[in-house]
Amino acid sequence: MNQRMQLLKSAMQQDKVEALIISRGSDIKYLTGFTGEYGVAVLLLTADKDYFITDGRFTNQAEQETEGLEVSAFARGSSYFARTEELVKQCGIKECGIYGEDISFADYQALTKECTGTHFVQAAPYVENLRRIKTPEEIATIRKACRISERSFYALLDVIKPGITEIDIANELEYQFHSRGGSGFCFETIVASGPNNGANCHATPSMRKIQQGDLVTIDFGTRYQDYCSDITRTVAVGEIKNQELLNIYRIVRDSKREAEKVLAPGLAMSQLHKVINQYVEERGYKIPHGPGHSFGLDIHEAPFISAANDYQLQPGVIHTIEPGIYVPGVGGVRIEDDYLITESGFERLTNITDELIIL
Repeated sequence: MNQRMQLLKSAMQQDKVEALIISRGSDIKYLTGFTGEYGVAVLLLTADKDYFITDGRFTNQAEQETEGLEVSAFARGSSYFARTEELVKQCGIKECGIYGEDISFADYQALTKECTGTHFVQAAPYVENLRRIKTPEEIATIRKACRISERSFYALLDVIKPGITEIDIANELEYQFHSRGGSGFCFETIVASGPNNGANCHATPSMRKIQQGDLVTIDFGTRYQDYCSDITRTVAVGEIKNQELLNIYRIVRDSKREAEKVLAPGLAMSQLHKVINQYVEERGYKIPHGPGHSFGLDIHEAPFISAANDYQLQPGVIHTIEPGIYVPGVGGVRIEDDYLITESGFERLTNITDELIIL
């Protein structure tokens, strides 16, 4: 049994948890090392035996890549959760933890259809808590993902000019990722320009052609060995004559820098949220989205920067800070960097200048 699984099983034992079902693909990869696609397996962990439930396409791969798990394939006409239900009944489990946000209503029905003797409860965030703190190996992999994304961005700057479309920019960036060893997007790239699409914080790249005097916001990241990176920069195409846009850029940049001044172990997410948002709101604007999140195997992981989140940062957490301001009819700006929390403060993992790049 690997160390991650040992830590999880120890936490379950300490809390007297009889059994636990895990179905999120990234959690299964994190715990077992299974490299198959997400959504093709369920883990059932019990005090006596642990099961890897999959289908016939992946049984051999699961047996090769995992250890300490009994690989069990469901029969034709059945399903992952129906087979899990059979094993829950077979093991005589009285209470079983699940993560309700990870399964559909149909899956829940298949799991509980005939398990009248089992009480299913929402489980504590055991895997989420493990994944918060990155190992040295994970940190090294994320560093590499960040380097690939940075170098791809620098190459992209050569093609951003009047006449190219937002979609062209997104496609070129994907090519640059692949050419440098990344495995494509780890989320759909955002390319947003001009007074309309530029004001959409989660804009979809369009056929709009870049014009002289535009601000162009690009939110991007590639995967490397399954781990993500996440960067946003807003660049200028020629001289920006709209003074409000330039003012917005300065406010966003400086709110990120204010956050960097307090970023350290022990800082509560709620306090970081206050520092970022207060700086922006005192200058007459609002951030319409969360100003940061952790990431790893998934692009969005806990902890999230939120006014309601009292989690205190610990060394080994990797986190984004990403303030943004968006004004309909004017345009928008977002700047995002990635940070590793260290014993004494932080290390910024992304090194693109946060001064306005003018092309």
